[in-house]
Amino acid sequence: MTFVWLMLTIAVALVLIDVVVRKLLGIKRAKLTNPKGKRIEMLGRIACVILIFITYPAFIDTGILEIKHLFIIFFTVLFCLQAVVQYIYIKESKEYIITMLMNVVFVVFLFNIDLLVNLYS
Repeated sequence: MTFVWLMLTIAVALVLIDVVVRKLLGIKRAKLTNPKGKRIEMLGRIACVILIFITYPAFIDTGILEIKHLFIIFFTVLFCLQAVVQYIYIKESKEYIITMLMNVVFVVFLFNIDLLVNLYS
């Protein structure tokens, strides 16, 4: 049950920040419609997933990184890839600002996940 409350907290925080920042900065929602941009984003996501599955055993077995840090790196790379593609292919919008802000908020939550788990326990 703790996991459900934790994910619900993160989801609500992300939605609230999304709505508030969009109102404050006047950023309207924009979708990536360029086929080349969609293809680049999809190939980047596939490459990231393949890399995470290749590097996961090596990092965890050697003790270099904890799984929390591996997820932080993985999601940061994914969010940055998405923001770069949005910056290049959605010229009329500043959607990339929202994406980068969501990355920062999500990473802060992941860094403090132990504290949040203890809070809900």
